Amino acid sequence: MKHLHIVGCPRSGTTLLMELLCTCFASDGYCAHERSIFAPPTVADAGLYFSKQPNDIKQLRHIFFRDEQLYVIYLGRDPRAVITSKHRENPGQYFCNYRVWAECDRAARRYDGHPRFLRLRYEDLVGNPDEVQAHIAHHFGFLQQRHRFSEYHLHAAPSADASRAMNGLRAVNPDSLQKWRQHLPRIKEQYQRHPALADDLQRLGYETDRQWLQALASVPAQVYPCRYPERPQTLKDWERAVRVWWKSRHYLAARGAA
Repeated sequence: MKHLHIVGCPRSGTTLLMELLCTCFASDGYCAHERSIFAPPTVADAGLYFSKQPNDIKQLRHIFFRDEQLYVIYLGRDPRAVITSKHRENPGQYFCNYRVWAECDRAARRYDGHPRFLRLRYEDLVGNPDEVQAHIAHHFGFLQQRHRFSEYHLHAAPSADASRAMNGLRAVNPDSLQKWRQHLPRIKEQYQRHPALADDLQRLGYETDRQWLQALASVPAQVYPCRYPERPQTLKDWERAVRVWWKSRHYLAARGAA
């Protein structure tokens, strides 16, 4: 079974990408919204299965290179947009922070250049959806197109959870790309805490220089509630690493790749 799994930092648009793939490419099955890479497929004997779990980008190191039927798409996004995104169910807090974004980006770099791994940008996806669709189809030649990404909203039937995550079903559009500018106190606080943010923006092509920082000059930094803590939780991370190792062993055995 070929398994195409979508990952990325939380609030990077992975739900939208999952809905685009499930709607516009043929498959034998897919998860309703999110499902761990270690969970068995929801469809038995599928020839091609789609799934998505953003944080799994940090859980692949024991399995990706050994499972030749595992294909991964990493969706990246401007970190300023990620750290200023709020979930509709928790409007009083930001959902993600730079620390988590950087961990995901660093994990993704481990697989860059591998033929079964594809890194995409959210900004390209919403700006030129059909062009990105063609790029995906070219990279993963086994995919068969059913609809165009630009018309997915005419054919999609997202689950309730997916619909909530996307704030409803609508055509792909770039309207949200500059919304981070409405949250400058949050961005300034994160930049002061993590100066590497400016370097990452240039490395990934979101900025050519540091002139954008001028917009922060007269803005007071402000600390806001966030779903993810600013400091790594060392003990929990260690326990998670052990669980991932055990799950990876079971995964590889079940996939015949041990």
